[in-house]
Amino acid sequence: MRYTELSTRTKSPQRKLQEGQAIVLIALLILVLFAMLGLAIDSGRAYVDRRDQQAAVDAAALAAGDWYDNLPDLLTSTFPNSRQVYQNDLHLYSAPTTHSTSSAMVGPGFNLPQNTWVDTWTGGYTLTIVATNTQFNGYQFTFTSTHQFPLAFMQIFGGPSNVTINATATSIVGNQRQTPALLTLSGAACATQLQGNGSLTVLGDVYTNGSVCISGSSSLDLAGNCYSVIAAGSQCAAASYWCYNASPGFVPYDPATTGGSCRPGDIEGAPIVGAPSLPDPGYTATSNVWYSGGGLSGNRGSYTELTPGVYNNFSLTGGAGCYFLDAGVYTWRNGYSSHGGLVSNELKAPDEERWGPPGPTGPGTITGAVTQFWGGCAGSFTVTAVPVASGNGMKHQGGPGVWGVELTSDRYDRFVDPSSTFSPNPCFASPGCRRESSPSKCQTVATTDPLLPGGQQGININITKNSPGAMYYLAYINPNGCDGNQNAFSFAGRFLAPGWTDGGGPPATALGPTWTGTLVNGVNGWPCGVGATVSICNIDFNSLSPTSLCFAQSRTTGCQPPDDESPPQCFAICPPAASVPQDNAPMELQYPPLYTGGDVANENYCQVSPNPGNPSAPCATAKITPGAVQFWFPLGDCLDQNGGGSTHVFSGEQFNWIVIYQVPGAPVTCGANILNGNALTQYIGTIYSPSSTWSITGTDTAPLAGQVICWEATVFGNNTTGIDFNPNYSPAPPAARLIN
Repeated sequence: MRYTELSTRTKSPQRKLQEGQAIVLIALLILVLFAMLGLAIDSGRAYVDRRDQQAAVDAAALAAGDWYDNLPDLLTSTFPNSRQVYQNDLHLYSAPTTHSTSSAMVGPGFNLPQNTWVDTWTGGYTLTIVATNTQFNGYQFTFTSTHQFPLAFMQIFGGPSNVTINATATSIVGNQRQTPALLTLSGAACATQLQGNGSLTVLGDVYTNGSVCISGSSSLDLAGNCYSVIAAGSQCAAASYWCYNASPGFVPYDPATTGGSCRPGDIEGAPIVGAPSLPDPGYTATSNVWYSGGGLSGNRGSYTELTPGVYNNFSLTGGAGCYFLDAGVYTWRNGYSSHGGLVSNELKAPDEERWGPPGPTGPGTITGAVTQFWGGCAGSFTVTAVPVASGNGMKHQGGPGVWGVELTSDRYDRFVDPSSTFSPNPCFASPGCRRESSPSKCQTVATTDPLLPGGQQGININITKNSPGAMYYLAYINPNGCDGNQNAFSFAGRFLAPGWTDGGGPPATALGPTWTGTLVNGVNGWPCGVGATVSICNIDFNSLSPTSLCFAQSRTTGCQPPDDESPPQCFAICPPAASVPQDNAPMELQYPPLYTGGDVANENYCQVSPNPGNPSAPCATAKITPGAVQFWFPLGDCLDQNGGGSTHVFSGEQFNWIVIYQVPGAPVTCGANILNGNALTQYIGTIYSPSSTWSITGTDTAPLAGQVICWEATVFGNNTTGIDFNPNYSPAPPAARLIN
């Protein structure tokens, strides 16, 4: 019997060779998986690091803008405080290991200051802050964070030990790019019109939510851009575009006068049609409630003084004289009509000095202004040598000598709105804030030395006409006469203006009825033993030097006078006509060592400016402009300014620089506001009239030194007029915001 054996498959040699390969593949796959996991972990950590840095620089950049807006001091405030925000957000608890700063001038004309601040920390963090003062376009802060981020896994697989992670953020504060010189809110065709043979020169942008129309032989000379929301029929392209830059007070010019192109660093505007609509900013003006009583007028001899409050049917015609406005809000019920006289809150010295140039006819000499601001109402004075009791004579180097005497006008003004918006309000409590005008021209007087026969002599200062608004006069004396050296004048004393009384200290009140006389009983200066009858006595030539520039609110012996006035404004017509008065000194810091004194009476004075502050924006964070006024119009009441009358008023920080506020709403029953200016008419600040139409003409100066926001505007006639947009006299720009 045959037996069959079951066959068993013989194992293949090939399969034997493949045994164990799965383990190798799995091991390799595990390495790949670990590498992918490491990449995911390191990428996730890098992403978190990137987001942490971005959040830190965003917060720090905004903080820099806020700090600068409140206290414009880069090196001791803005930079260190914003860096601390960055440091806290990234939990960097130790101080930086390295630190450096640098500065440069950048921009097309190398006219923009730029500061750079660099810090590094242990752990690979570097923060670079670049602050650029773009002037009109605001202060720009760029924060760049760099971190050498250590990798936890990737270096195991041959990758780098760390990677560079960056984040950047840019903020801007004080940007005026969306605050045009003229904004018409109406969406109608020809919301901005130029008619007749007139010419309008504008420093700044013209923006209309409708369109711009030019008729006749009118011309629009624009140192800025022309924005028109309605493209069809807009005549922005017909404007002549002049050269300008961001500096306040810059005088624009036609590029044709410089070979067809602007000078380096200056800009030529352009038409922009089809622009987006610009909304009504919705400004408010609420301080009027603190001036709700009836306004009062008082006869001061050569002028009339008006107090803030409510006036009904205010109208001036013909030779109406001069009206000095005390600080505050003036509510004009049934309108404001000026067809004669001069209305102003400007404080000027008696016998104004000639602005310059320095030399035999400049400040500190006997030369007076070509045109005094107050014209026939301007103050005046004389000086004479008079005998005094023994021991009180003027001593001039042992012989006869000539002294030079200057006066400034002085007064105190309050801002009585207690709102916390204006906190701190240094002008709230009595006596308020002190204002002192620029100096007068110099007058000479000769005295005989006490060692000579008849040598016991003093100096009398006689006010022959009070300067409008002056409660006091401050006297300054130069032992070398009227030699043109303002630094040689030394404060001699403060005197009550004739017709005023103060009960021993400011503020003064009107007493009258005599408004002329000799200045006596001077205080805070050189003591005079017979001061009840003589203005100045008992001063030794050798004791009047050296002099120094003092803080604006402090006057003691040795203090120099405030800054001199500036040249007459040259804007649409250059050189200006002889009838244009001199301008005030520019804004300056009021604290040493970065200040020169500046204007301490009028639109360029801020109380109190920051210490040490920013020289390029001295009033940027000030709360009060002493002496400022606001014209407040109820709904339906309008302004009628005729060329036969003059209104020259400035607003201030406490009013957000709104000089004319018309309550918005419809209808406006008076029709158009009429602003027909002349050499003495100027509204310094913003006109906010969102529901009303304005008709604007003028000559000689820019009757509007700020911004106009209205429903519609018509510029017409045969005159040359202007709108001089100056960011110093415009509402506060938006707060700090991120732009990158």
